[in-house]
Amino acid sequence: MSTLAHPPPLEVELEAIVRQRQEWLDRLKLDFKEEMLFELEILLKGLDRFFNIQNLPIANMEQVVSFNFLSELEIVQGFVDRVTRLAQRLLEDSHRHDYQFRRYVEAQLLDDLARNRWREVSLRQDRPEDSLFLLYSSFLNLREIVHGLIQLKRVPYSLFYNLGSLISREVASNRFFSPVGEVMFRPEYDRIGNRLISRIVKAISDPELQKGFSVVLLAFYRLLHYLHFIDPQTDQPETLKSSLLFFALIASEARHLTEFMERNLAQNLKRNPHPRTPEFLGLADSLAFQIGMEMKKIYQTELQKTAQPADPDALRTAIENSHGVLQNFFQQSIVLLVRLFAPELQGEDIFTSFVSKRQQSLKIREDLWVFRALMDKFEEITETSIQGATLSTYIKYLHLQKTFIRYLERETLPLLRYGDLIEFRKYFDFIQSLSPDDLHLMDRLDRFKMESKFFKIFVETTLGHLGNRAELQDLPLDEKTAEMRLKRFITREIAVHR
Repeated sequence: MSTLAHPPPLEVELEAIVRQRQEWLDRLKLDFKEEMLFELEILLKGLDRFFNIQNLPIANMEQVVSFNFLSELEIVQGFVDRVTRLAQRLLEDSHRHDYQFRRYVEAQLLDDLARNRWREVSLRQDRPEDSLFLLYSSFLNLREIVHGLIQLKRVPYSLFYNLGSLISREVASNRFFSPVGEVMFRPEYDRIGNRLISRIVKAISDPELQKGFSVVLLAFYRLLHYLHFIDPQTDQPETLKSSLLFFALIASEARHLTEFMERNLAQNLKRNPHPRTPEFLGLADSLAFQIGMEMKKIYQTELQKTAQPADPDALRTAIENSHGVLQNFFQQSIVLLVRLFAPELQGEDIFTSFVSKRQQSLKIREDLWVFRALMDKFEEITETSIQGATLSTYIKYLHLQKTFIRYLERETLPLLRYGDLIEFRKYFDFIQSLSPDDLHLMDRLDRFKMESKFFKIFVETTLGHLGNRAELQDLPLDEKTAEMRLKRFITREIAVHR
């Protein structure tokens, strides 16, 4: 009686892959090899997630039907080309002569049957070099396909989706370099360099709690690491636009982290007797909720401007604000997690550019107080003047609002909570759409006055809520300093435009 040969368990297979990969990486004589490998896997994972419209700043399915994905395909082209070059570089340094010989033989010497047998050997992917060769060959083909598709004037969703399915299939089937499989973290680059944090993690006595805490902490660090691939200061519109791939990856990974913190974490630790477990689970649940709000903030306000070609300044502002929102949130989350086990640590001990919640709340409160005071001043002028305010007064007021709003959009809006942000964005977009000539029309002037009056009430309400924040309870606003700031702003702007 014959016995069936069972394949090894998944865990054994994964362990073998990780071990062979590490041995291959150790043999590789190449500077910055870990960084190159990390970039390769980030781009592969980003391409896999970029074709899921849930990860793109598209408002709804109705928009998808009429949407032209040509701009998104141009982003894909750049990253497919980068993956090809990275794979080639790693392959050449991994096994230069073997790689060159295989390419030559496959292209020039073999007949059809022999070439098929040769490819079957590659498809087995017995070694990391085989997987890398397969990845390189596949992406060479994909590069040509994408290049042909972007010659079209319009790329419908069906074409975009099917190309994404091809790319995802190639990525998922790669044995040694697929970043979408079971291995969540890579020892080559998923490290926490801060020794203080490493000591805190090691000091957690309970193994299950230590494991759950480490997973959440590493996940936030990895999300922060993804942000390093986004350059909000670049002068290249194409580079700014390509940031959408990394935002898509962050959106997807953040969603998975949320699910893990809301479901798996509590399940894994439900019988854990450690006294810190309930507090940790409560914080994880709170962070899971906040992740959703922060992603809504950038996807439904900031990144909406990038869905179709926008002017470079608006595009840069959207990318810069979104980057700032996420960097701030990920840093704050890591600090909150660490302080759960080491309350004496400050954010500055972990991140050199850290801004505390108290500092953020102080900034928001002062900026909004100055803006409200600016609106008060002009409302008083218009309502106390016997003949009514002149047109030039309203034009001056419009100019001052526009200038201060540009400052708020750059410095303050990324710090606001999602619920407040929508109303601010709505009013700011209205003001920025007005021109001095519009105020010569009575209906536009009346709307300007009415919208300003109603929005001032909303700002006052927001200031009231800010005053109730715990971090501001013992810190009253220095109104004299804020008034001097408003006076300097008005004087400077009037002098500049005189």
